[in-house]
Amino acid sequence: MEDQGILLEHASFSFSQDSNCISEQDEYEFLEIKTHSSIGIDRDNDCFFVLKTEKWSVDSAEDLEKLFDRIRQVVIKK
Repeated sequence: MEDQGILLEHASFSFSQDSNCISEQDEYEFLEIKTHSSIGIDRDNDCFFVLKTEKWSVDSAEDLEKLFDRIRQVVIKK
């Protein structure tokens, strides 16, 4: 088997933001996004996302896509 070097299998990203305007007690919101792939991110050159949060507010779907794009820039080889 040919040496493939160091391969990225999965990754985890943690984000925070100020809480939304109707939040009563929390100052911040936290979101964890894990990236996975069936055979490893570098082998697939792609990934899927697993989101974990108790509360994360967005104004639009584009806000979420910006998070995914930022992660893709880090984990997907070009």
